[in-house]
Amino acid sequence: SSSTVRILRRHFAGGPFILQQDWAPSHGSRSTLAVLEAHFPGFLDKNLWPASSPDLNPMDFSVWGMLEGKIAGKVFATVDDLKAALEVAWASIDDGYLRRTVNSVKKRLRACVKARGSNFEILL
Repeated sequence: SSSTVRILRRHFAGGPFILQQDWAPSHGSRSTLAVLEAHFPGFLDKNLWPASSPDLNPMDFSVWGMLEGKIAGKVFATVDDLKAALEVAWASIDDGYLRRTVNSVKKRLRACVKARGSNFEILL
C-alpha cells in the first residue's frame, strides 16, 4: 500500500535495503506484486525463501515482538488507532537494534542449513 511504501522510504531515508517476501497468501496477490515491482525492483520473491520459515525473517523472529511489547496492555478503539500506535512504536525502535537483528540473519541461515531445514533455534 502507499502508506507502507511511504513508511519504508522514510525509515530507510534513501539508503539501500532489500524487501523480502515470505509465504503469506496475500504476498502473492496480483496487487501486492504490482506494488512491489513498481516500488521495490529486485525484491526477494516468496519463491526464493523457504516456506514456513518465520525464524529466518527478522520481522517475525524479533521486530513484531518488540512492537507488540511497546503497545501491550493498551486498548484501541479502531484499527486506525492501532495502526497509528504501531507507527509510533516503529519510529521509536533504535536503529542499532534493527541492525543487530538483521545482522543475526546470517547466523540463523547457517543454523537452518546445519539443521537441514528443521527447527534450529537450539543451535543459536
